[in-house]
Amino acid sequence: MEISYRKAARVWIGVCVAILLLLWTIDFTQHHAAPTNWSFFTQNKAAVPLDDSHKLTLSSQQLSIAKNKMSWLDDANQAHQIDKTLLQEKLFASSAGSHDIQPYFYKATSEPANNAITITTTITRSRIPTLARLANRYRGPISVALHISPDQQGQEALALLAEAYAEWPAMREFVDVHIIRDKMERQMNLWRNVARFYARSKYVMMLDVDFHLCTDVSYNVASNPEALAVLEAGHALVIPAFEYTKQQDGLDSRWFPTDKRKLAELHDAQAIDMFHAFWRPGHDSTDYDHWFKADQLYPVTAYQQSYEPYVIYKRDGHPWCDERFFGYGSNKAACLYEMYASGVDFYVLPHDFIIHQTHDYPTEARDQERFYNRRLYTAFREEVCFRYARKFIAQGQWTTAVTRNLMGLCDKIPRFHSFIASA
Repeated sequence: MEISYRKAARVWIGVCVAILLLLWTIDFTQHHAAPTNWSFFTQNKAAVPLDDSHKLTLSSQQLSIAKNKMSWLDDANQAHQIDKTLLQEKLFASSAGSHDIQPYFYKATSEPANNAITITTTITRSRIPTLARLANRYRGPISVALHISPDQQGQEALALLAEAYAEWPAMREFVDVHIIRDKMERQMNLWRNVARFYARSKYVMMLDVDFHLCTDVSYNVASNPEALAVLEAGHALVIPAFEYTKQQDGLDSRWFPTDKRKLAELHDAQAIDMFHAFWRPGHDSTDYDHWFKADQLYPVTAYQQSYEPYVIYKRDGHPWCDERFFGYGSNKAACLYEMYASGVDFYVLPHDFIIHQTHDYPTEARDQERFYNRRLYTAFREEVCFRYARKFIAQGQWTTAVTRNLMGLCDKIPRFHSFIASA
């Protein structure tokens, strides 16, 4: 009987150990969830912060985020922690005012492939239906910053957003929404940075939500080795932009052309033209005459400071939009100017294009904001020239090809050459 008791004891101990291992495994799973199971907020109509039992751990980088805290281990295996709100205050410190930024207020149910192209865009309440149509058309990852006011109108915007998610399956499947709640309107570059920062793929497409994707841009880029090589080399792809010459023709995207041949017919008939043809510096560097004849990717050879195309590029490793620009005028041009000055070249996609969907503009506000931004943009360009010159010299890159764009932009800036000689 003694042997039987010993056997029974061993069996009982084994069962206990197995149960403990099972419980430990469940706990480990809860505390080391995959990114697809983690969000700062649920996908319900009301946002709810995560509790202590939910955590994202990136073990290869020794980084974890839990309940509004970011924690990490350094090379000496020492633990550190910082508040998420403080982190975001520093991330977006150049913008005006304080913000309540809530990333992933809604998080797409599908996980983007690493090499996918995420559309990064910005909206306010009135553009929620436009976003839903874009999601249904693109059927790929979208990272959008939604600005709302911290009042009843902001709550109404969230209710409209919830209705769009309920109505449109593509919204639920593909769209990550990041809420920016403050009283400052039209901080375009802050909004762009938030959308890009929280994008979840290797490549991003900087796009205004009012543009209709007439072609399958994502597939065409993925199947073009030359285009992929451009992106991998750290450069950017330009998507030519058009609009109808009669505003009423641009109201219904269901009738927009879907191939270059039909677009050319409309262009020849003067029914369609480059986007904002009244301000040719904005897009003329794309060289539309050449584009209609092109069958291969080609470089932009006549960049100038007002050029502001819609581009695809790597999410990481490029300058961020300067958040001092808010309101209309020069904000996107400033993003692309710094990108170009940093050594990024632009290449035009030969078969893809987008068309602007007609909507009203607040002209009085635009005029006032353009006046301010023009003055800021003049000082900004000079600042970029000196800042990047200092950077390239300090890193021993001044005699390399990466400075070619900077030299072309800054050649006529007063005291630039004397600064280089003394550096």
